Amino acid sequence: MLRRITLSLCLLVVVPFTTAANVETLPAALQSTQMVVSMRPIALLAQELTEGLPVEITTLLPAGATPHDYALKPSDLRLIAGADLLVWLGEQGESYLAGVVDKARVQIEWAEVPGMVHLAPRSAMHNAQGSHQSGHHHDAQYDLHFWFGVDNAIALINTMEKTLLASNPQLNDGLANNKSLMIKRLQQQRSQSKALLAQGAGPFLLSHDAYYYLEEDLGIHSEGAISLDPEIKPGVKHLMAIKDRIKADKVRCVISDPSVSDALLNKVDTQPPMKRISIDPLAWDYQGKRFSEWLSSIYVKMVVCTTASS
Repeated sequence: MLRRITLSLCLLVVVPFTTAANVETLPAALQSTQMVVSMRPIALLAQELTEGLPVEITTLLPAGATPHDYALKPSDLRLIAGADLLVWLGEQGESYLAGVVDKARVQIEWAEVPGMVHLAPRSAMHNAQGSHQSGHHHDAQYDLHFWFGVDNAIALINTMEKTLLASNPQLNDGLANNKSLMIKRLQQQRSQSKALLAQGAGPFLLSHDAYYYLEEDLGIHSEGAISLDPEIKPGVKHLMAIKDRIKADKVRCVISDPSVSDALLNKVDTQPPMKRISIDPLAWDYQGKRFSEWLSSIYVKMVVCTTASS
């Protein structure tokens, strides 16, 4: 089975990355739209939607920072004040922006976009009724990692398109073309990856519980998470429960990310050690500019992880 699944990985992206809006067909006098986004996954969505168009996109949150610990600099405030459009998660996910978003000419709050799916927080043991680790992503009312759900990404794409067209109607053809291709890629990648995983996905663990939307999209479910929130140190009882789950369910792979140290992973690892597949949920491990391409690479990593014991 592993060989068949491995051979299928190359089929995950079926819509070619060849057709983008042609900026040469736009009026020369059309001014560039200044777009500021709070984090890199949003920037990747915006870049793919506006590829080839006069839209300049700046990301506020730098590599290595999180929405929980970032303090705005004077240069950030100037960027926001000069933005034609600001896109952010919303106050629950990015409280540091709550008092300044209105300084931009227009702002989109992803959490409030029509068509959004909001998944309620889950316990660190996922399938268990209780958890030895308290705190659900700073006690948010829902999981804040919206970008791992394709339907949520499409909801934001649609809203960004409408908002950009309200100020620049001449972008209509370019945005429509880019959006159509992008949505096809996202839906086909999700469908193909889900079918691939349905052939037999094995148990896997998360170091940081950031992939609930992704799991729901792909029809897979992790055994638990070492950390619900990287800022809250997991207790000894929770680590013991995770270690017991690893042994009982023969978990052979863990999705790790930069927010959880190897030292913490070592505390729950077994012999032989689990395979560690690294993903940065804030997308700083990806050097490209397209959201669909980044998400496709994550699907591949999920397939590799869930077939680690095959």
